[in-house]
Amino acid sequence: MLSICVIGVLSALYAALFLIFSLGLIRAKKGEKNPEKLWTVSVIVPLRNEEEHAKRTLEALNAQDYTGTWEVICVNDRSTDNTAKILEEFAATHPKFSVVHVPMDAPFLESPKKRALETGFHAAKYEILMTMDADCIPPKGWIRSMAGRFRGNIAIVQGPKKNSGSPGIVHAFQKLETLGYTSIEAAGFSLGTPMVASAAALAYKKDLFFQVGGFGDLVHLSSGDDDMLVHKMIREPNVGFCYNLDKDAVVETAPVDTFKGLLNQRARWSSNGTSYTNHFYTLFLTLIYTFYVWLFVSPWLAFLFDFPWTWFVIPFAIKVAVDTLFLTISAIRLGEKKLLWALPMTELLQIPIITVAVPLGIFKLFKWK
Repeated sequence: MLSICVIGVLSALYAALFLIFSLGLIRAKKGEKNPEKLWTVSVIVPLRNEEEHAKRTLEALNAQDYTGTWEVICVNDRSTDNTAKILEEFAATHPKFSVVHVPMDAPFLESPKKRALETGFHAAKYEILMTMDADCIPPKGWIRSMAGRFRGNIAIVQGPKKNSGSPGIVHAFQKLETLGYTSIEAAGFSLGTPMVASAAALAYKKDLFFQVGGFGDLVHLSSGDDDMLVHKMIREPNVGFCYNLDKDAVVETAPVDTFKGLLNQRARWSSNGTSYTNHFYTLFLTLIYTFYVWLFVSPWLAFLFDFPWTWFVIPFAIKVAVDTLFLTISAIRLGEKKLLWALPMTELLQIPIITVAVPLGIFKLFKWK
């Protein structure tokens, strides 16, 4: 009876969470089209061994249609390939672009990306800091759309992202899962409680970043240059935030190509799960993870030890039902209905991937580039 109650509570918690997310996603607004002012913008792009993607990313940034003052600061984070050469050659012929280098002998950090970002932030000249990953392709209206959301007390703007790639299983899984993560971001922001954030398309006021001490108390963590920073910023008085659902703000990011790479990436994302300052949030994540563990373990218990199959089937059916509702709303709101064909496959793969990735992340069993 106790086991049934625990399983029931976990299932109900998961269902309630995604019903709330669905409501938040429905309420999410696309925002005003006319900007309050033309903010000055510094875009910071950290790059480490990105010779495959660097030129394409730089050209996409160079094509931006923003009529205000803006710059792009490329931070070469100790690259050992041709990344530095590509950056220097591009900056030499494009005056809006500059390059700063993290020294090759810089000390080891759990999160070198934070150091690279902060290096760029110190070099930034303008009011708004916008971050983007090196393997991302922004649409030409990205800076314009993101900067246009800063009005009133809004000091943080999160933008959406989507995965590029082929229709193959590994890429299709990531496309739909990224749609889900992006929609959770949008739902949290629209409900006034940002839970997750993504540095692949994030903007905030420069003064606010330094006001909260930058990444100072986060540098010992393997991740956190996005959601943990946002959590820290929104604790400041009178700091407003919003999500930008505008199609001109959707950044396209490259997926990983193998399940091994996918598991490594998810482990890195999971590495800070026990480090959030909000203990209720940590408990909440723990309970959700426990639900996934049960969905992973229960079929084996039923198959090997004659446990009732209903202990797996009913919680799994609840997960599939609320995920389908949430992702359908997501696909409609973000114009990605074509991704829903991968839903059955994603439902099956997500459980073992998350179950394995979390302990790998907690015990730091992953690699940075």
